[in-house]
Amino acid sequence: MKTTLFEFPSYQYEISDWEFKKKGLLNRINKGEFVRTDLQTFETDRQTAGKKYVNYLEEFLKDVLLEFCEEAKVSCSMTDAWCVRYQKGDQQTIHNHRGWGFSGVLYVEFDPKVHTPTCFMAPWQDPRTDTTSLSYPENVKEGTIFISPSFTHHFVKPNESRKTRTVISFDLLPVLPQHQSVSQVVVS
Repeated sequence: MKTTLFEFPSYQYEISDWEFKKKGLLNRINKGEFVRTDLQTFETDRQTAGKKYVNYLEEFLKDVLLEFCEEAKVSCSMTDAWCVRYQKGDQQTIHNHRGWGFSGVLYVEFDPKVHTPTCFMAPWQDPRTDTTSLSYPENVKEGTIFISPSFTHHFVKPNESRKTRTVISFDLLPVLPQHQSVSQVVVS
């Protein structure tokens, strides 16, 4: 009899009233500075200061993040958020964010007819074939949020369209119980 030993949680949500929120978000995003470096095949504001959309983002994601925390049975805080724009030919190499916590992606400008969602790699090999399984979130459209463990390796295939593909990525760290928090340790 087959039994499950480990679970690999991931979560997908749709932002309500997306068209209205998208306008406000893009208005704020487009006021920022985007950088393309020799090591990056995309434009991002991750290394820049003064991201004008973060407070707006946190406010309209509040209900979705509360739903996620309830489903995942965890209390989290958003520790970082950044925007990435993919022009024709741009891509993202395989990477992960950290060894614990959760990371999310909000699809801001995304045409499912010409863009592919983020591709995620299984954290273990298939025991029958010794291959790595790849998976994409299903039914992704503008306003979709996908959240997975931060250690999950993922990448973005090259944008083969002239349409810009824009996402906001973010990290969520669990709030540690008091007995695990370093700030609670008293040294005498």
